[in-house]
Amino acid sequence: MNKLKFVLMSIFCIVSFVQCQARTNTCKGKSTVTLNDTIKSDKLQNTKFEHYLVGNWFIPHSADINITFNEDGAFVFNDFNIKTEEIEVLHGTFELTGNKLILKYDDRPQQTFKFEKGKGADDNYYITKGKNYYFVKSDL
Repeated sequence: MNKLKFVLMSIFCIVSFVQCQARTNTCKGKSTVTLNDTIKSDKLQNTKFEHYLVGNWFIPHSADINITFNEDGAFVFNDFNIKTEEIEVLHGTFELTGNKLILKYDDRPQQTFKFEKGKGADDNYYITKGKNYYFVKSDL
């Protein structure tokens, strides 16, 4: 009976060890453990969303206001400056984490938008800030 317990316990330990192989991330002094399957899944999901993000985006009925996201993580934002009443060209890098899109400008504080899929049967993606300010992706 003791041998059976020893064998079962050994098998349990080996299976547990194999299943719990993990990668340790250190970010800002904090250490977290993430299972390998989760890492692979998150990496694929971020790549998928970044694929949808890369390209040209514009505000419907105001196509002069548009953003181009590049594969290298840079963006060019043609925005309307209310103070000067002119279009201005802004440059920087972007970061996409989940549905949170952060634009890190070269010359001003960063700005956060939401990157989300349409509701119901709407398969389009949108970049939004508030209820009435949103961008749609160009087909070009």
